[in-house]
Amino acid sequence: MASVMSDVESVARPSHRFRIGPGLLVTAAFIGPGTVVTASRAGTLFGCELLWTVLFAVAGTIILQSLAARLGILTGTGLSESIRDTLRGSRWLRPMLALVIVAIGLGNAAYQTGNLTGAVVGVSALLGGSRQLWTLAIGVFTIVVIGAGRDRLLQTVLVSLVGFLSAAFMVTAIKGMPSLDRVAAGFVPRITPDNLTLVLAMIGTTIVPYNLFLHASRSASTWKDVPPELAIKQARFDTTVSITLGGLVTGAILLTACGAFFDQQIEWTTPDQIAVGLRPALGSLSSQAFAIGMFCAGLTSAVTAPVATAYAVCGCMGWPAHPASKMFRAVAISVIAVGVIAATVLHGSPAATIIVAQVANGMLLPIVATLMLIVVKKCTANSPLAMSPWGVYAAWAIISCVTALGLWRIAAAVR
Repeated sequence: MASVMSDVESVARPSHRFRIGPGLLVTAAFIGPGTVVTASRAGTLFGCELLWTVLFAVAGTIILQSLAARLGILTGTGLSESIRDTLRGSRWLRPMLALVIVAIGLGNAAYQTGNLTGAVVGVSALLGGSRQLWTLAIGVFTIVVIGAGRDRLLQTVLVSLVGFLSAAFMVTAIKGMPSLDRVAAGFVPRITPDNLTLVLAMIGTTIVPYNLFLHASRSASTWKDVPPELAIKQARFDTTVSITLGGLVTGAILLTACGAFFDQQIEWTTPDQIAVGLRPALGSLSSQAFAIGMFCAGLTSAVTAPVATAYAVCGCMGWPAHPASKMFRAVAISVIAVGVIAATVLHGSPAATIIVAQVANGMLLPIVATLMLIVVKKCTANSPLAMSPWGVYAAWAIISCVTALGLWRIAAAVR
């Protein structure tokens, strides 16, 4: 009888073993076409000079995503729901919700355009054909996947393929590693009017505003039956390891471009030419491998961005923030539609389109991050698991730096 009771208790007791959280999904979301193209452009034009942006962006991402995860775990809701609850009854409620919707909507429309452009660059390099038709086909495919609720399964498959491309960049970077003196010098911050746009793009391609909403919502569901203290520890480990891995990949892409293009004084004009840098690791298969990786990276992000937007918008509007709800799918599909139209109508350089999307994210980041930090402080003020003062100071420092860079970029554009 005792053994039967113990069996029943073990079934009823929730498992507190380590759980893989949304950290890897966040990493896969930012290791998309934007990161590949932006880091390659940075390495091509400036060599190792912008390596410090990778370190800054990784530290900022870990701090802000950990805050988002903590908020989701302690409140059991997503970021936009927490914003709504915190400001309920305040005259600032509607303006702040409108600001979030506009910021995330505009940012993700730009980001989605870059995602689709990257996926199309990959598939057209493999199979040829019209880029406009491929854009429409990929847009329809992502709508079907999200509508059928199969986004998580697809992301699992695609993330493994993106991992292959990431490994190829890391092997190449190790093989052609510049001197340690040059690498060390690259970690000394250096900002000039010439590299300012790429500095913002490197930050915007890593600290992605929509990932804050995605991380909070997925953390709330992943650790809902785990004691908060243990859940926060697991989330911190999951986030730190996953984002650090993503930072290593970003750095490897930059170093690969440094060795293949900057040191050889060679320029590339289209993203598919970046494959030249992978020849030391993959030989004659470099072009095909890069095309497959670029396609998968673009498709992964093209599915993730609309889903994250739907979490944010539905939470703000008070609609069910669940992938099965009609409004959730309607918001996600509208983001895809805008991205498809923009990617089809805009006939500019694919690389320029992708980099502009990253700059837009970098400039919108302070708005979303500031709101999140205010909400986190209010929602967790009386909790023994609230963020430490040093963590809050670090978050404000990250936001202040990115805000200053964004204002500098605007001032430079006006002049």
